[in-house]
Amino acid sequence: MSTYRVEEVGDGFYVLRVNDRYTRFFEALWEIPEGITYNAYLLKTGEGDVLFDGWKKPFAGMLLDALEQVTSPDRLRYVVVNHMEPDHSGSLEEVVMWAPGVKVLGHPMAGRMMKAYPRAKERFKPVRDGEVLELGGERIRFIHTPWLHWPETMMSWIETKDILVTCDAFGGYGVFYGLFDDECTRWEDALRAMQKYVVTVIGHYKQWIGKNIAKLEKLGVKPKLIAPAHGLIWRRDPQRVIELYKELGEAQAKKGKVLVVYASMYGTVETMIRRITCELSRKGYKPVVYGYTDSTRPYIAEILTDAIDAEAVILAAPTYEADVFPLLRLAAEEICWKASDGKKAVIVSSYGWGSIAAKHLRKIMEGCNYSVVETIEYNAIGPLAITSEEARKIAEQVVAALEK
Repeated sequence: MSTYRVEEVGDGFYVLRVNDRYTRFFEALWEIPEGITYNAYLLKTGEGDVLFDGWKKPFAGMLLDALEQVTSPDRLRYVVVNHMEPDHSGSLEEVVMWAPGVKVLGHPMAGRMMKAYPRAKERFKPVRDGEVLELGGERIRFIHTPWLHWPETMMSWIETKDILVTCDAFGGYGVFYGLFDDECTRWEDALRAMQKYVVTVIGHYKQWIGKNIAKLEKLGVKPKLIAPAHGLIWRRDPQRVIELYKELGEAQAKKGKVLVVYASMYGTVETMIRRITCELSRKGYKPVVYGYTDSTRPYIAEILTDAIDAEAVILAAPTYEADVFPLLRLAAEEICWKASDGKKAVIVSSYGWGSIAAKHLRKIMEGCNYSVVETIEYNAIGPLAITSEEARKIAEQVVAALEK
């Protein structure tokens, strides 16, 4: 059951948060057993109130209930749309119907994206980059931050309170980690959920993380509180989440970490991978292994989470119908799309009657800036077709290629 929470997190500044435990695949793609939150925010002023963003459409009725706890239709003056993706804007039309005098503010592009919200579109006013709204003694500056993670994304800097409302940026998955950074007792889980969020949602545009952080710094934005639309609110150490995002945007690698993703229909590739991971560990590497087999099926979101900070990637697959094993091809393509950072890659392949998978995998990885330092093919059908000595030689070849 989804629950919501309304709490004052600053003087006259409230969070309206709902826990979404129904969505199992965020954007219909990414596996999120940890769930996700939608955080909207309300600023109260002496001349009326401002709502920043909203919730996904299935929770629109609950959002109106939450709003009634802190404001009223006649007091709500503005709705700020920092980002038009429906997990934030899905409740927009209901909010506008609830507060018929409200004005809607957003990036100029957002107005062109409101076809599904005709009443909101009628009340829409675009805001320029750097434009300031003054209301009841509060100053709100709108800062365009493109590709975090759509081109019309912006942030709202409440200058009078040192609060930065960031929508998708500085957010993370998870409903179990508390409301604030200083309440979180499961740091490792929370940080991994954030890393997963960054690579799956923003990963393809991660070069914009550093660009937009630099823009905020140039503008002198030093928030005492960072209020994202997903996950933890940062009040104890807001600079920490900025640094975390900066590191992920730069795809900084953890020394020795090697991502190993393989597929094995009948055990041949798995036999090779076992020997390879043993050799990697013996040489001081830290392999993280995901295998597609007849009894295991890893989450692509977890693979990507480990791809972004791995020093190198090893992909191993059997040939399937004169091509790459389909799920391994998908994993390779998503690693390329979300985590292409010029790192090393090694490709290993088995084949029976035709050798082609390694060639195709190499083309995929080289096409997205990976440096393929070794390609190894082996003719074998079934695990007994590869001897222990042959597997050892392949493992040594893989490690030697990584150490070049």
